[in-house]
Order: sequence, then C-alpha cells, then structure tokens
Amino acid sequence: MLTLCGDQESGTWILYIDGASNARGVAVGLVLRSPKGDMMVQAVKCEFKATNNKAEYEALILGMQMARVLKVKNQRVYSDSLLVVNHVNNEYVVRDFKMIAYLKVATEQKLKFRSFKITPIPRDPNVEADALATLGATFKPAELSIIPITHVLTPAIQQEMEQNQQDGAAHV
Repeated sequence: MLTLCGDQESGTWILYIDGASNARGVAVGLVLRSPKGDMMVQAVKCEFKATNNKAEYEALILGMQMARVLKVKNQRVYSDSLLVVNHVNNEYVVRDFKMIAYLKVATEQKLKFRSFKITPIPRDPNVEADALATLGATFKPAELSIIPITHVLTPAIQQEMEQNQQDGAAHV
C-alpha cells in the first residue's frame, strides 16, 4: 500500500484530473501531490459508457474521494475541462439532467474539505493525468494491472557501445 508523507491536516494537496472517452472505453487519470511533493497516481477504467464531459466529472469525483480517503483537508484541483471547472465554480448554468446530477455529487464532495478550489489548466501542464486517462481508456482492465513501467537510464546505443567496449577489453 502506498502511503504519502505530509500532514493531511495542513497544507494544500494538489490534484490533477482528466477524463477520457473513446471507442475503446472510458477512464480517468488522477495525480495527487502532497504539500511535501509526494505523489500518488492512478488510472481508473470505468466499466460503463460515458461522454467525455461525464468522464471529466468522474475524474473529479473519484479524485476528491481518493483525497478524502487520505484525510486531506485542503484541496486544490486542476482540470483541463472548462465545462466542469465552470460548473463547479457556478460560472456556467447547468441544463443537462445528467450534468446536474454530477454537479450535485461534486458539490457534496467539495463541502467535505476545509478548503477547496478548482482551477482550469491548459492540456499541456495536465499531461500526466491525461496520459493516465488515455492509458485506462485504451487497455482492458486485466491488462492495466500488469503494465510495468521500466526506467532506462541510458540510450540503447550507448548501452551497446559500452557493452562492445567491455567485450573488447575482455579479449585483450
């Protein structure tokens, strides 16, 4: 189990969210950062059909729930969905029945924080959450649990050159 360092009672936790809906599925990407910079990332595959706007709301609600499980009190959310941000900030009128229901749940979650702010962010700075959402929407659930992420420290051609040098030195 991942534990994040930091005081959940003070300091502001930052949550980057994104939702994705495509022909292969619906998913959300969540990146939660503690005030000390620790990070928790999650790709969530949704087993239901949804529009992109609904996927964005799912990302917001799931991200707030994740923060609440960690007992976060002060939350700042960044989303590249202007619709969701402006709904939550009461800057757009919500007319669609489903969007009204999503906004109601998001507002109830928002009230559970001591402080809460949601801010629009351009797509580029939200690249981590976007990548997680795309990953979740692309793969089947069973595949998501076995996707390893490997860190390569040097380019393959450099590794090959070093290996050739070692092999040459071994023959001398």
